[in-house]
Amino acid sequence: MSSTKATVDTTDIKPSQIPSVSDTAGLTEDTLTPATKVDASGAFIEPEIVDRIDVDHPAVDNNPRKGQPKIANQIDFNDPHLTSEEAVEKNLANQGE
Repeated sequence: MSSTKATVDTTDIKPSQIPSVSDTAGLTEDTLTPATKVDASGAFIEPEIVDRIDVDHPAVDNNPRKGQPKIANQIDFNDPHLTSEEAVEKNLANQGE
């Protein structure tokens, strides 16, 4: 499988003198449009970042839920207003539906 997008060129990025801090001197600020949608992970991701992701790259799992049943892929939000006992009761009651 070959990549469809070019790898990021890091030729001009030099290591910083301060460990764990990148040296971005001389680099221009990235222009990103504010995110307006929430990703499945719950993250807000700017459209330009999404467009740059090479989903065909062999290091990217672009179908991580393949082969899973529907129940395994549903999102289960905890209700912060329920006590632990009420949450268990609600879950047990929902199993009978």
